[in-house]
Amino acid sequence: MAGIAGILGTDKGELAQMLDRIKYRGPNQTWTSQEKGVNIGNLELEVGGNSKPGAHHAKDGKRAVTLDGRAYNKEKGNMSDAETVLHLYNKFGTGFASKLDGDFACAISDDGQMILARDWAGVKPLYYGHSNGRLCFASEAKALVGLADDVKEFPPGYVYSPELGFQKFKHEAVETPEFKDYEQGKKVVRELLMEATEKRMKDNAVGGILLSGGLDSSLITYMAHQIKPDIECFTVSMEEGQDLPLAKDVTKYLGIKHHVLMFGEQETKEILPLAIHHQEMYEESCVHGAIANFIAGRFVTPKTKCVLTGEGADEFFAGYDGQYKKGQNKEEVASICDRLINVAHNTALQRLDRLNAANSYESRTPFLDSRVMDFSLKIPIEHKIHGDDQTGKWIVRQAFEGCLPDHIIYQTKRFFAQGSGVAYIMRAQAEKAISQKELDEFNKVAGNPYLSSVEELYYYRLFKKTFPQPCFDRLVGRWDPLRPAFFLELEKAT
Repeated sequence: MAGIAGILGTDKGELAQMLDRIKYRGPNQTWTSQEKGVNIGNLELEVGGNSKPGAHHAKDGKRAVTLDGRAYNKEKGNMSDAETVLHLYNKFGTGFASKLDGDFACAISDDGQMILARDWAGVKPLYYGHSNGRLCFASEAKALVGLADDVKEFPPGYVYSPELGFQKFKHEAVETPEFKDYEQGKKVVRELLMEATEKRMKDNAVGGILLSGGLDSSLITYMAHQIKPDIECFTVSMEEGQDLPLAKDVTKYLGIKHHVLMFGEQETKEILPLAIHHQEMYEESCVHGAIANFIAGRFVTPKTKCVLTGEGADEFFAGYDGQYKKGQNKEEVASICDRLINVAHNTALQRLDRLNAANSYESRTPFLDSRVMDFSLKIPIEHKIHGDDQTGKWIVRQAFEGCLPDHIIYQTKRFFAQGSGVAYIMRAQAEKAISQKELDEFNKVAGNPYLSSVEELYYYRLFKKTFPQPCFDRLVGRWDPLRPAFFLELEKAT
């Protein structure tokens, strides 16, 4: 985890201002490089273990780099993450991004030129805009409030410089095997996930696992436990949460120390404005998840600055059954699954990043490993979704069958907010404050974003306190253009 920001052109103190607004991303060290009108800065979070201090910035003569992310290239050796980026840039020029194995958003200063790049899945965030003709960028949109009124999200999988414009890069950093049949595919999935978990734990910085009790975090717990038997787990839940008993079953089965924090309705009310401010979103399901994520961050950080999480499995292995079950045939289902991958950068992954950053800790995501993602795209949809019930993540479940009890492996999908109990509380809270008539009137106003529920109007009003300019409305992503089936099911259940 790090924060990055920069200005191409004369810096009149704005770089320091941008870095100060997102200081929580890296409270341990602030670094800047200002050469020939290229002004870049870095906020460093020290995660401990054998991770090098100052790993997210580097300078080599006239060239410098500021990085948010991690590099896992085999040739990394004793280089830091930022030194690895600079090494690849020195070797391949603007083609460096295609050679980088990891999650990253970065800026390079090269003798008066500025180059920006972002990983192809959009795991790490990056935003840009213009101020009096100068190009500005930062890890979070809030750093650009009042500085630029044309703020946009930097697209995943692109390299940019004013000289070259935006250039999409082909990811060439890793190779994954082909497979002949389903049985071989299961074996490869398991091997790649074990490898991904191991390399994220190699520097001994990981101090625990965020365990919801869902399938993905439960599998991460199993794999991490194989590598480090004394790994610990952290779970937050409301009394009504459906996932807590499952989380307890996982830790009991594996013999793992388990830290549990219970929270209630009062905490959700207090945290809601903070969660919306930090995650920069008003989309209903993302706000639900943000509450539990934020509380989890507060719970974890006194004990460790680096954890493993299960994000990415739903996107790359077809876990969002509320969405893909809308497909009328295999082609439509595959199209929906592809879209969920394409919007992850400003839905689930944005929520993960912002709520980690808000509490100054780093999460590492084995399911978002370059090799795991690459291989997942080779797997036919019928290997991911199985049977009349259309059970998602089927190949992953079967790959780890026997490693955990069957009721863990074959559990049904629950959104994090549903599993922790937050969703029901938040909906009731919003409906006390906003009427359907207010929502209908709002949606009639030209220029307003279309909001799909009274909850979203409630959240939108809080969002606008931090982001008053219209350009920030357009940065908010969605899983679906209207309310997901998940929320319709919630309505029927209550």
